[in-house]
Amino acid sequence: MKHQDYSAGVIIVFLVGLALGIRLAIIAASAVPLNDGGLFYAFISDLLDNNLRLPAFSSYNAASIPLAYPPLAFYVIAALHLALHIPVLQLLQYAPAALSVASIPAFYFLAADLLNSRVQAALATLVFSLLPRTLDWLIMGGGITRSLGLLFALLVMRQVVQLFCTRSRAAILPAIIFGSLLVYSHPEASAHTAVSAAFVYAWSDRSRVGLRNAAIVAGGILAVTAPWWAVVLARHGLDPFLAAAAAARDDSYNALVGLLALFRFDFTDEPFLRIFGVLGLLGLFIKVSRREFFLPAWFVLMHTFEPRGGTLYMMIPLAMAAGFCLDTLVLPRLRSSAPTHSGPASTPKVLGATWLGELLQGRGVRLFLGFLALYGCMGAYAVGSRIHREFTLTVDDLKAFEWVQKNTPSASRFALVTQGLPLRDASSEWFPALTDRRSVATVFGFEWVRSVDFGSLVEKNRSLQACAAQDAKCLDSWAKEKGETFEYVYMRHAGTDQRTALDESLTRSADYQLVYSSEGLTIYQRK
Repeated sequence: MKHQDYSAGVIIVFLVGLALGIRLAIIAASAVPLNDGGLFYAFISDLLDNNLRLPAFSSYNAASIPLAYPPLAFYVIAALHLALHIPVLQLLQYAPAALSVASIPAFYFLAADLLNSRVQAALATLVFSLLPRTLDWLIMGGGITRSLGLLFALLVMRQVVQLFCTRSRAAILPAIIFGSLLVYSHPEASAHTAVSAAFVYAWSDRSRVGLRNAAIVAGGILAVTAPWWAVVLARHGLDPFLAAAAAARDDSYNALVGLLALFRFDFTDEPFLRIFGVLGLLGLFIKVSRREFFLPAWFVLMHTFEPRGGTLYMMIPLAMAAGFCLDTLVLPRLRSSAPTHSGPASTPKVLGATWLGELLQGRGVRLFLGFLALYGCMGAYAVGSRIHREFTLTVDDLKAFEWVQKNTPSASRFALVTQGLPLRDASSEWFPALTDRRSVATVFGFEWVRSVDFGSLVEKNRSLQACAAQDAKCLDSWAKEKGETFEYVYMRHAGTDQRTALDESLTRSADYQLVYSSEGLTIYQRK
């Protein structure tokens, strides 16, 4: 094995092990998947109940939601469940974390191609593997699709670079294979990758041959993914995809707010100093000063194309810019500031003949890179712990769900007052999946239903949560205004025993009866 290959292997194995250890340490503290994933849990259950044939509609929340989501992740979990007899809930807890670290070697090889420097690629991979933004949304239960999407997006991007930058026709077949798996995995990842591919072509190729190769790849992907999208179109037409696109716009900020967000430069989710973000920003400006605009332009493009999911894909050029900054600005200054001595003692200590040894040359460099690794581990763990602490179901939640399933009629309708955000509420998402009961204000899944106004559903959920600070009359007014009926009120007090004004009012009301209570949770039956 060549020295340079050995060095790359050492770096990748070290960073994968480090990243996986952080993820498992976070997940092991939880009893269930972090934050979201309830909708996907229902999709997987529907797939298993239908003997692995893709159903037309999901049973989730009794809402007749078209099952038009790319299904690869659901088949992966279903297959693992059948082969290993591991509960689906447990697979959704651990599989996203395991899949998310697979993007680390994929990123390294893409960075090595684009930066044309193994040293800069290694430093960029260090940043990428420890950025909280490349961890937080990927290790959640819903990260099972996001992790696959990022992995195949990186693999496709590398083939795109080889296809358009080096004109290698050998990249066509791998691009078709990885691109098909990407389309089967995640819709936003597919969109960002397609835009990135068009950007690389426009920047580096612009030839008829390149355009022809791009058409071959696109045609191959369409052909390979036809067994899925053709079935969905035959069943539902374009409605689910149009509805999902409209819902994504509702969950994104407008262009002016997006511009302000870009100037804030707060995309990395770092909980302490924004060290990685600053290194990336400096790297981007150094590139601009050298009239090398590829990474800065790609970074801005990912932000402006689709701000809702774009932050994850902005981390790709940002981490590369941070690696470039470390190699060209920070580490050389640390080496040049080392004290020198006269005589034989001034001979430098060589760590090894590989470029990894040269990279680690200098005590200041080793100390700073060690600090970055420690800082990154602490930041990633802090962000993951916050997700577990503030946005994830607890054992008490699971006990309450079990009580609901055993002690209420199957047709019961629940008004969930959890004080959570409509699209960031684990209780609201998991309740229908784990209880098989209807939640009248849950919005999850309806982003695929064209016949409903998704924005109105979000407003309906918010107005219900506002009742937490009011009395029982608020619930009655809400039900009358929204045309909803419910038999039970499920209240969650942010995981504490502090009761809300609505909880106190329902306790005194003659129209409601307390039927379940635990720490931070109460359920009332409407008489």
